[in-house]
Amino acid sequence: MLRYLFAKLFSRLFHRQGEPTPGRPREYPSQGVAYPYALAAFLFFGIQSLVATAGALDQVIPDLPVPVPFEVGRSIHLNLAIFWPLLGAMGLAYYFFVAEAGTDLASRRLARGQFLIFTLILLLDLGALSLKLTEGREYLEAIPPLDWALVLASVIFAYNLGRTYLKHGVPRGRPTLLAFLLGAITLVAFFVPNLFFYPHPAADEIVKFWVVHLWEEGSLELVATAVLAAVLLAVLGEGRAAIEGALWLELFLVVASSILSTAHHYYWIGLPSYWMWIGGVFSGLQLVPILLLTFSAAKGFRRGRWRRLDPASKLSLAMVASSVFYHLTGAGLLGFTLAIPRLNLYAHGTYLTSAHAHLALFGAFGLMILAGSFYVLTRHLELSRAEGRRAWLGLALVNLGLVVMGGALALAGFLQAYLWRVVGGDFMEVQGLIRPYLGLRAAGGAFFAVGDLLLVWAILAPAWRQRHLFLRELAFWRA
Repeated sequence: MLRYLFAKLFSRLFHRQGEPTPGRPREYPSQGVAYPYALAAFLFFGIQSLVATAGALDQVIPDLPVPVPFEVGRSIHLNLAIFWPLLGAMGLAYYFFVAEAGTDLASRRLARGQFLIFTLILLLDLGALSLKLTEGREYLEAIPPLDWALVLASVIFAYNLGRTYLKHGVPRGRPTLLAFLLGAITLVAFFVPNLFFYPHPAADEIVKFWVVHLWEEGSLELVATAVLAAVLLAVLGEGRAAIEGALWLELFLVVASSILSTAHHYYWIGLPSYWMWIGGVFSGLQLVPILLLTFSAAKGFRRGRWRRLDPASKLSLAMVASSVFYHLTGAGLLGFTLAIPRLNLYAHGTYLTSAHAHLALFGAFGLMILAGSFYVLTRHLELSRAEGRRAWLGLALVNLGLVVMGGALALAGFLQAYLWRVVGGDFMEVQGLIRPYLGLRAAGGAFFAVGDLLLVWAILAPAWRQRHLFLRELAFWRA
């Protein structure tokens, strides 16, 4: 039976098919609920880059006068890094779930209400963090009422997708639908344990990583991979059999490996050392599905479809290509290297981890969410030629900034691990030696921030010209 299944899978992946013709997919009225989500993701992405650049400068110039202390700015930066991709992922799930299901969303009112709840949570969270009103848990600083409100928004999300999935005529076995639905359900499942108090700090740390890592490596990666598949199907007209074959394998490997690949963190929490080996082995499995989806995308480019695409679709695919690159290098190769037990003993908690985090955020789902959001918004927003050039320049600077940041942090982390943990140098002396690399990291952050703002400006200007599209979708009382 297993032999038959694998034979079927590989025949779908590698069979040469006739060239499908990319065309404009059918649109459904309820897909409009995704517009505010996509626009808000870009706006909060812009805010995050400004906060991050200020924090990077504070690392280089500790006495730099800033409006909020470093630890508060770091909390704001980390919370935004979780929330804006989640906001964008929810909107893209609504948009592409409807397209893949071939039917309208079960409830547009619920989707609009969910957007308002989620945006209010994010704004209140940023305000509370600025006033130092936190729960005191790293990465999960939000006060308890906001945690419960986040669960409410996530339950609405899963319920709305579930009701749509159960409608008559929906293709139940389509992997894109299952990936979106599984991502929505696990968002709730991984977060709910964090609503409760655990007297033992090790237990508290374990459930915290179910959000910090399993949201990213499980829930959001499921949604981002489904978005990748849906964008390739919609933009390139890539053969569904090849894409779905890779997506089935992605579903299997994410479910099988994401929970156990987090295990290398458990050793540092206080669990036995074999957890580090379990995490190292299963981290390697996460490279396989993205390679297969990359192969499917490359086939589409080889067939020359790029020349037939409109400018906005080309930019969306450029973001997809950037995402795949950082997924392979930052999330995949660097993440797997850091998870190797013997290396992890020296690299854990250094700037190597920070390099991995920055590249993985935009590789695993960040740039994929931006690509999908840009695609969704430009279906109805017309960019001028100047705005198109601005967007391309913005994406180029974002990529330049990421490469400089990631490279500088990796060099700083390597020197930090070697001079401090291998040679045994004094911690503060080592910090002084790696400061030039942190300055280079801040320069990369500045490039990134400028590119980020150019991208946001390129999409915000046409959005303002056609703001009626977004205002209409914010009226949650409308059917």
